[in-house]
Amino acid sequence: MATHSEEFEKSQEPLGNTVLRLLDSAGVPESDILPLGKRERNKLHTLRAIYQSALQLFDAQGFDNTTVEEISTSAGVTQRTLFNYFPTKESIVSFPLGYLGRSLSSRVRTASVSLSPLEALAEGILQLFEEVSKTPSLSNALRLGYKIVNSTPSLGELNLARRSQLYMVAWKALLERGVEPDDQTLRAASSGIVACSLASMFSWLEADMRFSLVELTRSALSIMSQDLFGEGNL
Repeated sequence: MATHSEEFEKSQEPLGNTVLRLLDSAGVPESDILPLGKRERNKLHTLRAIYQSALQLFDAQGFDNTTVEEISTSAGVTQRTLFNYFPTKESIVSFPLGYLGRSLSSRVRTASVSLSPLEALAEGILQLFEEVSKTPSLSNALRLGYKIVNSTPSLGELNLARRSQLYMVAWKALLERGVEPDDQTLRAASSGIVACSLASMFSWLEADMRFSLVELTRSALSIMSQDLFGEGNL
């Protein structure tokens, strides 16, 4: 059986705007996905059917009480097809995190060379959160996934794994920017930035996204870098 860490890495496949929009219950105009081949369009629609069916069942009857058979039946696919898209039920819940990890990594690696490593990480997170805030399909998927994870004791390992994996995604991206692998102070500081940002996102989700995620995160990071540690930059 795949570990949660392996499932997280598997979910790091790039997700374009079309895939993210396909998470919306209202769907998208066929014209938006026509540039894709018929095979790719069919895959996207199958993925959407499985994902939405699973989350609806998880929300209605609980994660532990939902079987793979029920999900596949609701989605109109075989269990074998379901496993071709998602290796486990847990990987369905963590599906949107694949996009967050891949997008954060890309933003950090390509950030301006004029930024320090920690500035690049903080800026990448703020840019990512801006996108999350403006993409209802992604923010709603994150909110429902967060609700399911926190109401299911058996998913405690997944809750910890998704955080630790984001720490590693951030650190690997900084390594690609040329930071020293043995710089443990920088590694710890980058983990602190990710932890602070995740806490901001979780607060935002718990509050049903009633305030600005970007501004909350920016304020929290400012407190870390100034009020606690002086006036220096991140």
